[in-house]
Amino acid sequence: MKNYLLLSLFLLCTSTLLFAQEDSLETKLLNEVTVIGYDANRKLLQTPGAVALITSQQIRAFDEISALPSMNLIPGVRMEERSPGSYRIAVRGSTLRAPFGVRNIKVYWNNIPFTEPSGSTNFNLLDISNLGKIEVIKGPAGSIYGAGTGGVVNIQSASPRLQEDYIGAEAMIGSYGLKRYATTVNEVTENATYTFKYAHQQSDGYRNHTEFDRDVIELHAKFQASEKREISASFLYSDLFYEIPGGLNEEQYNENPRQARPSNPFALGSEESEAGIDQEYVLFGLSQDYQWNDKLSNLTTIYGDFSFFENPFNLDYKRDSRMAGGGRTRFDYQSHLFGLDTRFTLGGEFQTGTNVARNFANDYGKPGALNFDDELKSYQSIVFGRAELELPHDFFLTLGLSRNSLEYDINRLVDNNLDSAYQVEKTFDPVWVPRVGLAKQFNRIAAHASISYGFSPPTIEDVRTNEGSINLGLKPEKGINYELGLRGNTLNGKLNFDVSAFYFQLDETIVQQQSERGTVLFTNTGSTDQKGLETAFTYFALQENAGFIKDLDFQLSYTLHDFTFNNYTKFVGDELQDYSGNELTGVARNIAVFATTLQTNVGVYLNGSINFTDEIPLDDANSVYSEAYELVLLKLGYRAPLSDKLELEIFGGVNNLLDQKYSLGNDLNAFGGRYYQPAPDRNYYAGLKVHLNY
Repeated sequence: MKNYLLLSLFLLCTSTLLFAQEDSLETKLLNEVTVIGYDANRKLLQTPGAVALITSQQIRAFDEISALPSMNLIPGVRMEERSPGSYRIAVRGSTLRAPFGVRNIKVYWNNIPFTEPSGSTNFNLLDISNLGKIEVIKGPAGSIYGAGTGGVVNIQSASPRLQEDYIGAEAMIGSYGLKRYATTVNEVTENATYTFKYAHQQSDGYRNHTEFDRDVIELHAKFQASEKREISASFLYSDLFYEIPGGLNEEQYNENPRQARPSNPFALGSEESEAGIDQEYVLFGLSQDYQWNDKLSNLTTIYGDFSFFENPFNLDYKRDSRMAGGGRTRFDYQSHLFGLDTRFTLGGEFQTGTNVARNFANDYGKPGALNFDDELKSYQSIVFGRAELELPHDFFLTLGLSRNSLEYDINRLVDNNLDSAYQVEKTFDPVWVPRVGLAKQFNRIAAHASISYGFSPPTIEDVRTNEGSINLGLKPEKGINYELGLRGNTLNGKLNFDVSAFYFQLDETIVQQQSERGTVLFTNTGSTDQKGLETAFTYFALQENAGFIKDLDFQLSYTLHDFTFNNYTKFVGDELQDYSGNELTGVARNIAVFATTLQTNVGVYLNGSINFTDEIPLDDANSVYSEAYELVLLKLGYRAPLSDKLELEIFGGVNNLLDQKYSLGNDLNAFGGRYYQPAPDRNYYAGLKVHLNY
């Protein structure tokens, strides 16, 4: 903590001494920002809810191999990397039920539902080039987007230079065998825009058995078919491979944090079992935005995807063939009723998926005897409606309601334990999800309040585990979120601020446990109380200044999460343990992030970030905590126009400048104390970009 405070003060003082005395000519005001929000496309100050926006510049502010640094600048959001390619995203503590991957959060990419019908999201299939802008809704948004108490992540892949004809190329190298190269071609015609992107990224990794390799191709086209109709098409192909090093216990972590999980009497080690993920994925989506008249419009998206998934693990060998499809439609009607500007929305979303899933014994990295063979089907639907009213005196009222349905169909064709086939269905009772939000704008400042109901059914991976058991008794999480917030700008537009306080009461909380073999299992606890304060400040010290320093801004975010188990008992062996009142597993109480961006008029820029993360309870008993750490990132670059059409950029940087020993993604409630997934020590990177307009 001392290092963190000293370095924060140093950067702040150094930057303050550098910048000139002139005032900025422009300001980036919050009241000018438009967000998708709750599918409403409103000004941020008119949006009653916790919504954060990450721009393309922020996404690429550091090493440009993932969105992790920019996501972690948002208060209440924590993105983790257990090893290269193995990402988790937690919004307000939703890591507890996500041993790997992204769960309890709904993700959309170019208006396409990117979350599988089963409830999981493979965020690692996306390269940073596929992330043009990210918008995060924190807390339950089921009145519009369906299941998920964590929140919603809306991603648009479009480049800020979408209206230019250009070719872009970039290459980067770094520590531990990091290599990345990518290219983008953008073509603009009278009525259409076409974009092609290709990116390759690979690394050997900090730890043993952490090789990573990914190729991604994106095609995107937008057509202005008529004055009323706009059509967009998106295609994504991702070929992903990464090795899984596995968790270490404290002794192994201290002895050699770079080692992979060794063998034990119950399972092979990660290297012996060749543990890893090999996945090919194809997605195609088509959207139509139709403006019937000045009052009625419709946005409809249909999509389909297909993937092959192979996962040798320490305990077994899993092969899946996955196919999914669905769509989303929304009608918006604007009118003037009773002297008030109103907007009504009616829509729906449907997803269905089929998995052919086979689990084998792991014969030293090869599939052995077949343990079980399943056909898994998921059906998920939501019908939603919303009314927005612009009330007198700059009040904005939002009323939302949805009806959500979910069904799993598990057809077990082979079970070597029972030597018989059977079929089971799990149909969750339809859930009505309401939300009420009110915002009041005071010129450049707005206050907002909301009450929202949220629910999150178990994913099909929660119900059907890798060991073959099927837990039909697992119940959905349900809860009510109360929220108050204040956002706006002051000091003549130089200071933007966004502050939210919330209280989320969650029942039937789903937690993860591990069997003696290391298989992750899930169970419901009684309830949890989640109280939080999330603050974000951005100070624009200089903007478009004529002196040496052109732009200079500082960002500070702080998260306080006071999350506890309210009612939680379970048997440990033959003894009943009471964990009521314990801190919620996997959630840091305090997280503070300070970042600064400096750009000069000669093309040199400097980005810096300091992330302080408090200790984290690693088991439900709160008997083991991870140590707090301070993660420092720095990036220095130079942009130079070589001609009217050609621009060159060179950059380099360092991650973990203080050489902290930490784990950026722990295994919670791990059997044998294998909690730790060591993150890289101090490491470096450098790169080159070329941008040609034609």
